This record gives sequence, structure tokens and C-alpha cells, in this order.
Amino acid sequence: MGFTKGGLRTCCAHCGLPLAASGAVDKPLYCCHACRLVAGIVGSGNDGERAWHTLRLGIGALLAMNIMMISLLLYTDWVEAGAVDIFRHVLLALSLPAMGILLYPFVSGAFQELREGRTSLDTLVAGGSLAAFAVSAVNTLSRTGHIYFDTATMLPVLVTVGRLIESSARTKAAHLLQAVDLLLPATALLVDGEGTREVPVGDLRPGDMVRIRPGERIAVDGRIREGCTVIEETAFTGEAGTAFRGCGDRVLAGTINGHGSLLVVAEEVGAEVLLQRIVALTEAALRNPARIERLAEKLARGFVPLVLLISVAAAAYWSMSGDPVRGGLSALAILVVACPCTLGIATPLATSLAIACAARAGVAVRGGDVMERIGEIGVVFFDKSGTVTESDFHLQRIEILDPETPETELLGKLAALESGSEHVIAGAIVAAARSRGIPVGTASGIVVTPGKGISGTVIWEGKECTVNAETARSTEADMAEEWGSLTVVTVSWGGTARGRLSLSAPLRADAAACVSALHQQGIATVLLSGDRYEAAAAVAQKTGIEKVEAPRTPEEKQAVIRNAMGGSGVVAMVGDGINDAPALALAPVGFALGPIDLARHSANVALLSGRLTLIPWVIGLSRSSRRIVRQNFAWSFGYNAIAICAAAAGILHPLIAAGAMVASSISVICNSLRISNYTSGRALRPEAHQSRMPNEGSRSCREGADVEDDMPAVPGRHYPFEHGTVPRSGQHPSQQLPVPITADPGGTEIGGDR
Repeated sequence: MGFTKGGLRTCCAHCGLPLAASGAVDKPLYCCHACRLVAGIVGSGNDGERAWHTLRLGIGALLAMNIMMISLLLYTDWVEAGAVDIFRHVLLALSLPAMGILLYPFVSGAFQELREGRTSLDTLVAGGSLAAFAVSAVNTLSRTGHIYFDTATMLPVLVTVGRLIESSARTKAAHLLQAVDLLLPATALLVDGEGTREVPVGDLRPGDMVRIRPGERIAVDGRIREGCTVIEETAFTGEAGTAFRGCGDRVLAGTINGHGSLLVVAEEVGAEVLLQRIVALTEAALRNPARIERLAEKLARGFVPLVLLISVAAAAYWSMSGDPVRGGLSALAILVVACPCTLGIATPLATSLAIACAARAGVAVRGGDVMERIGEIGVVFFDKSGTVTESDFHLQRIEILDPETPETELLGKLAALESGSEHVIAGAIVAAARSRGIPVGTASGIVVTPGKGISGTVIWEGKECTVNAETARSTEADMAEEWGSLTVVTVSWGGTARGRLSLSAPLRADAAACVSALHQQGIATVLLSGDRYEAAAAVAQKTGIEKVEAPRTPEEKQAVIRNAMGGSGVVAMVGDGINDAPALALAPVGFALGPIDLARHSANVALLSGRLTLIPWVIGLSRSSRRIVRQNFAWSFGYNAIAICAAAAGILHPLIAAGAMVASSISVICNSLRISNYTSGRALRPEAHQSRMPNEGSRSCREGADVEDDMPAVPGRHYPFEHGTVPRSGQHPSQQLPVPITADPGGTEIGGDR
């Protein structure tokens, strides 16, 4: 890390935070002088280089402390008048090497900034120290006036200490990026025609067969060809736990194989594995500043010139008042006491820590601007199938509508049609056919209509026919009572409806807890589904979701999201990214479940563990980050206003000013570090919150929720429903007739939308 290789990532060689540098370089890059200093002392350079950096820091600090002690002696009356001049020259002699050792990095940084037309803290430190040293040197040689060698040398020492603390904070924020190389093995066992041999991971190619022994970290993203095991996925989920994986299941690089020996077919290798793409995305997120960071950067750019102007004005005022010494001290104190660290350091540090903290908890965020928007969420839209419900659907019943069509033909043709689809319902249908021993035919010319169904040409027993499978819509009022909350697929060919299949899936264990926590945060919830209204309403009632938008096609989902964006608060969408990809892409914040690659996905937040309760957790994290940033801003403006005024009035000694500046920097940095205490252990568990289920006779959702007024009407139904009732299709809410919601089979499973 810390190098740019062929246009790949560029980051600090010490703390790991991304840099704005471009082009190819062959030497380490550092984000600040402190990182360069620490890397020189404890880095991987040769012993002589490390010793030199340590010696330079030690000698500089030792000289500065001796200068301070002699200066304190001169401030007293204990020194005879004849010896004062000798001590002044001793201080000058000690200050010359101290200034060269300690101030060089600041002067170099200030000149670099000025060449680029910018100013920074280096400008203030270099200017203040050089001014104090110049005045002191002139007064020493002329044997007149006061000397400030202690201020000139201790100022860079104190600032360096502050920057060392800053560097440590940056390192903490970038810990995830530094640790990634430890999650990926350097070698792998390649199985080919030459047998089994160990090769570097960089030599692997997609399609290679890789042997994974028990206890080893997996080196590639791929699918299991042989064997079964349990996989520890802590690298992606952020929490301890294992998952069973067998033949055909996908495994990810960086996870740990359990007890079984596996033969894996590589699909992605090297920089293309998901873990490396997530790390690259996190680096990009750290480079992508939030709005508050961009504001802080603009303020910081104007801060230093303003301080220089005030310093010159104060010196001119006191000089014209007949007290040039006080004017010089005031100007020097102003340069020293001003602290832009809140703007230039603490604000981006808080955002970086929040992104890193979210990543450790298993939440990948696309950028700082997304992290900022998360804290402003006012309404969350949930997809149903595979989001609020689990992805493992089950076939509940088959109804034959055409007596001449056997069940095996109905299910076999439908499975052939669905075999090429990635939808969770399609997988359940294919699995049901295979479990019954029904052969799955072949299909061609498949056309998928999102939110409605699928059609294509199926070859069954040597004959071709066009088969249509449509997800039942709520316009089929005759199905409401009979099929209840189940998802219904109607199959037809030859212009005749041949049969109906109903499917269901269990609710996610943490769905109700997630919704309850969102309500406690003052966030409205809406279920946005392509399934029948009855099925969607049953899910909403069980989880406590306030409103139902169903049935909705992908285009209608986009319209609902677009209309909601006109209200107050940021709109968020939670989905699996299949039939709800347009809505996820449109929503300002899109949550996707599972270890997906955000760079190739329509969402901008990934819940790698798939836990819905991470949604209110990361919202709380974002709000905490924003609150800390506001605290830092308030402190910065208050401190600088008071300190600069005191320095301009001549009542603040430059050395005290230097200590105050360092104390201010450390305080805002420590305040930002509080974000790191917001750990994944505080994420909500399914059992931690009870669902906000209404009692008998009460409303199942909050009447008059804010989202109601913020969502202009879209054709369809989007209003609260009474507990135990569902409005009939086509009726206005004022004309509703209560219709009992049919209980789902066993009371545990719910249908899913196409």
C-alpha cells in the first residue's frame, strides 16, 4: 500500500487512507508529515533509515526542551545582568539546529502548498516559528528587546505531537484496508492435468480447479465442484458464525473452510474477487467526500488567509499605538493559536471512521456522501420476496384447471421455462420439479416481463409449445379469499389456462425487529411489492410495516419512489436487486442484502450478512457521525473566535497559544474517535426488539404518518389498512368493505412477488 501501480489504488504508506495522487510512482506516498515520521521510525525501511528518523526526532525534542528550561530561567530575576547576553547567545546556538531539524518538514510543506496556490496549517506553523526565531535572533544580536526561542522551537514540537495523534487516528480509520491482505492466502492448490501443485494466487485463472483443505482460507470466488463443509464468513458478515455449503454452492475468497475438503471451480480470481472489490470500493468511499466534508474543505481554504490578514492587522494596530513589541507578540499568537484542524482533519476523520466502522460490521457503503444521506432517511421502502421474506420459497399446492393436463407436464414445462431465471420463485419451481423426479425440459425465446411473468418456447416430449407463466395480480378478485397470502403463478399454453401453483416463503427472523427499530427512530415504512395486495398486506401486518404499495411493476415502483422523493426526508429502498433494480438505482439510498459488489450493483449500500437489523444500526451510526461533526464545527468556530480575539488583544502569550492550539486539535480528534466505539455488537438482534404488532381492534399502522402526505397519488393502492381487513380491488378507501385476511399455511410462511 502507498504506491500507485498501473493506475491502481493510491494510498498513504503508513495509515492506508487513500490519496488524491495520480500517475505511477515507485516510492511510498504519505498523507501528512506525521505519517512520514512514524513510518520512518517504525516502518519497514532499513535499520539505518529508521535510526536516523528516531535520532532526528529525539535530538529536536531534546534541544527544544533545553531551550524551554533556559528561557524559563531568563524569565526570572535569578540571572545576573552580565550573564543574560551569554544565555541569549546560547539559546540562539541551540535554536539553529533545532529549527533545522523540527521546522524543515513544515517549511517544505508550506512552500509546496503555496506553489499550488493553497495554504494550510503548515503555513501557520512555519510562519509563526520563523517569525519568532527571526525576531529573537535580531534582538539577540542587537542586545535589545525580547526573545522567543522557546516559542519558535516548542511550537513545531507540540504540533508534531498533535499530528502523531492524528496519524494514529487515521491508522485506526484505515485498519480494514490494511488487514485485507491477511484475509487472502498467497498460494493455492491448483488441480490440473499435472496433478495437484501449489501455485501463487496471482497465477490462477477463471475456470481453474482449486483444492481447499480443511481449515484453509479460500483463495478464489467460485462454486463447489466436489465436497461439502461449513464456511466461516466473518470477513463478509462482520460476526462469528458458519454456513453450510455443498456441491453447486458459491464460496468467496477470504472465508475459511471448515472440516471438509473442497474442489472449487474458480470464477473470479485476484483483484476480481468480491473481497478485493469491496476493499477497492471502501477506498473509493474514503476518497468520495460527504457534503459536510466539502464544506469544511472550502472553509479551511479561506481560514488560513483570513488568519494571516488578522495577524497583520493586529501587528499594524499595536505598532501604530506605540507598542510594536505587543504587536509582534499579538501577531505571533494569532498565527499560533488558530486551529483549522476541525475543518481539515476532524471532519473527514469522523466520516472515514464511520465508513470503516460500518465495514467492520458488515455494511459496505459506496461513499461519504451516501453515509451522510443515510442519517437523513425519512422513509424506507421494502421489497417483499427475498427481502422481508426469505429467499427459500416452497411450493404449497398445485391446482389443475385443465383436466387433460397432467401435473407432471404442468410442472415440467413450467420448470423448463423458469430454469434460466435467477428469481427466487423460479428456483423454487425448478427445485420442486426435480424433487418429484419430473424431467425439466428445454426452453428458448424466453421473454421476462418484470413484475408480471415469463414466456417462451418449451420442448416437452419432442413437441414445441409456447408457455406463459403469469404472477397472479390483485385484479383477480376471485382468488383473494381462496389463496390468501400465497404467491400464485398461472400457467397457460395453447390459449388455455392449464393450472395454478401457489408458493410461500418464511418471514426473515429479524424483519419485525428491523421495522420496530425504524419506527423508534421516527422513520416511516412502506412495503413495495409486485405481488397480489392480499399477500403483501399479510406480510405488512406480520412485520408492522405501515403502508402497502401493491401490486407494482418495476416501472410503477420507480414512480412511487420518485413521488416519495418530493417529500421531507431521504428515501431509502431495500431489495435484492433483481426485479427492483430500477427502484434501487433511483432511490437516494439503496440497501442490498448479501455480499454483492456495489460497483456492479444498482444499490449503494450492501448488508453483507443479510441482516435487516443492520439498517437501523447504520442509520444510527450515520446520525452519530453527523452529530459529532456538528459538535466539532461548533467547537471550532467558538474556539477560534475566542482565541483569535484574545491573541489580537495581546493577552495571550504565543507559547500558551501553541498549547491551546494543540489541545484544541487533540480534543476534536478524540471527539471524532468516539465513532469507533459504535461497534457491530450494538446492532439489533431479532430477539432484541418486539414487533410493533397491534392489539385486537387497534390500527396496524400509524395513522397520519408523515410519508402519507409526502407521497403524491400514484394509480394503485397506497394507504394504511385496518387490522384484519383488506380493501377489495378497485375500491376507493372510503368505499372499502372489510374482507378477512386469509391466514397463511401454518401461520409462518408468506407468498412472494414476481
